[in-house]
Amino acid sequence: MRTFSRTTAATAAAIASVALLAAACGGSGDTAGSPATAAAVDSCDPNGVTIDTIYAQQGAQAAEQAKKTLEAEHPGLTVNLELSSAAGYDALTQQVVTDLASGRRHDVVMVGLGQVRYWVDEFSPAPINPEALNDTYDRRFLSIGEVDGKPYVAPFQVSMPVLYTNTDLAGQAGVTAPPTSSSELLAAARAVGERTDAAAVALPRDGIADWVAQAYIQSAGATFVNPDGTAGFDSDQGRDGLSIYADLGAEKLAEPVAFADAMAMFTRGELAYMISSPASAASMTTQVGDRFDWSVSAFPVPDGGTPSLPAGGNGWIVLSDDPCRAAFANEMIGAMLDPTVIATSAKTFSYVPVDTRAAAELKADPAARTQVGFAWSFDGTLTPWGGWHGDATPKVNKIITDLVTELTNGASVDDVLPGAVRQIDGAAR
Repeated sequence: MRTFSRTTAATAAAIASVALLAAACGGSGDTAGSPATAAAVDSCDPNGVTIDTIYAQQGAQAAEQAKKTLEAEHPGLTVNLELSSAAGYDALTQQVVTDLASGRRHDVVMVGLGQVRYWVDEFSPAPINPEALNDTYDRRFLSIGEVDGKPYVAPFQVSMPVLYTNTDLAGQAGVTAPPTSSSELLAAARAVGERTDAAAVALPRDGIADWVAQAYIQSAGATFVNPDGTAGFDSDQGRDGLSIYADLGAEKLAEPVAFADAMAMFTRGELAYMISSPASAASMTTQVGDRFDWSVSAFPVPDGGTPSLPAGGNGWIVLSDDPCRAAFANEMIGAMLDPTVIATSAKTFSYVPVDTRAAAELKADPAARTQVGFAWSFDGTLTPWGGWHGDATPKVNKIITDLVTELTNGASVDDVLPGAVRQIDGAAR
């Protein structure tokens, strides 16, 4: 999940600005040279070499530890760290591209996992070097940072859509187990709604709306993005996946509020069910306290479907234009993905551990049986988030957000899906 809140309009504006900057720089998006393939690190002299790393707040501990490790292992190397004040991954991307346009190049950049295709299409980075990662790094996560089978981003803090349940509200309505399917969620929402005379469910209508919609579409068996970059879900499976929005909307069981407002409602005990990221569990624990019982459980998939969930969160990409700086940048990424760092990050932010040693440590922690620890035992395989070609992502995400909003307002899938897909295909060309 994007760990900072964002509105669709803000995202469109941010990446539209980025696209304009990239176009102004011509082709590769900068004037300071093309990204370089990493040399063998033992062939590089670290004396006088400086690499720059930029990241959001949640990457600070990883970057600080990795700086100490690299500078000790490679005397003469300097690692410059920049903690960005940007409000989210989209704004961080805009900052990095602005820097590129002015001739300043960062060697290692934190990027949102929903932006991987954008970075590859617009800036042609060299793939990361998996051999620079720790032996315990869980290689199944590399696929979510790949484009056309090549790993460009090393996933760091990873999440997937999950269900939050106010078990007190649900229990008072006679629902004693978390819903595991769309029909169970609809039935539970009806039961709670009959008791409270209020909407019972919040499905994101902004912010991460595209992420959750992708989870429903894929889990119903539909293709989200075709190989040519067009939409693949104007199909029976796509309709099945999106039907939960329409069903809840038609019965006024979906709260027609922004994602941030839904989070606040759940925290106050006013909402029975909410789809979000496990990364919210740590802060939710503090905010809810002991005022009511609640749980985090697996995403309720469309009936007859199987979980096919897009990976939220972030990872690291290399943009160095020098082979030796690229080599040290890959070493920097390996150090930031240290098992201790991964375990600490998971405890702080409730992320899925991307390291097997960290995962084993976390499973043995008593907190593994709490809401914060739900993501620590995830053993499935996630898919890339999004995948729209070039700079189409913000435009497509806005279309999907509008689609979801119409459905939760009561429109039928058959009425609005064909038009939305035509808009997506037009934006993607």
